[in-house]
Amino acid sequence: MKKKSNDPYIEKRCFNCQVRLIDTTSVLEKNKYYDSISMTEAQNIASAAQVDLVCFEKETREKLAFYKVMNFGKWKYDTAKKKKKQQKVNKKTTKEIRVRAVIEDHDLAHKIKQADKFLQDGDDVLFTMRLKGRERIYTSEAKIRIVEIANMCENVDILNKKFEGNYFSVRVAKSVKKKD
Repeated sequence: MKKKSNDPYIEKRCFNCQVRLIDTTSVLEKNKYYDSISMTEAQNIASAAQVDLVCFEKETREKLAFYKVMNFGKWKYDTAKKKKKQQKVNKKTTKEIRVRAVIEDHDLAHKIKQADKFLQDGDDVLFTMRLKGRERIYTSEAKIRIVEIANMCENVDILNKKFEGNYFSVRVAKSVKKKD
């Protein structure tokens, strides 16, 4: 099953022999623009240049579509590559580190070291603590403890805190220093 795209240009795209619309069209070939040209002439231009005649039809346009003489495979590859690169740049993940209210110092130091590593990579860190059994009696101490743990990381800002019943979480990110 093909994946359906949200791009209005991709849904209504056809090229070469699939192009069967009206005679009056707009065609762009590298640096030349033809405003009123027949379909056969446009297909002849495309075949002479050994590239594709691609239709970019948008639903908002009524009868006229925009055609372009181009290498469709290369264009499709380039747009997919740009989209993937843009998603990589915008990708910011959240790493979760679970701690207990009665965590030992060595274990805590290891978790703080891991959190610093995640923060250096540009990720957010979510410290979570769930109280079990008799630990639920000490909720106020647990709230203080999880904030202290979050502040043990180097150069962090606390983004948000959640304290719900026996579940506590604190999200931290690398602090942004303002230049004076």
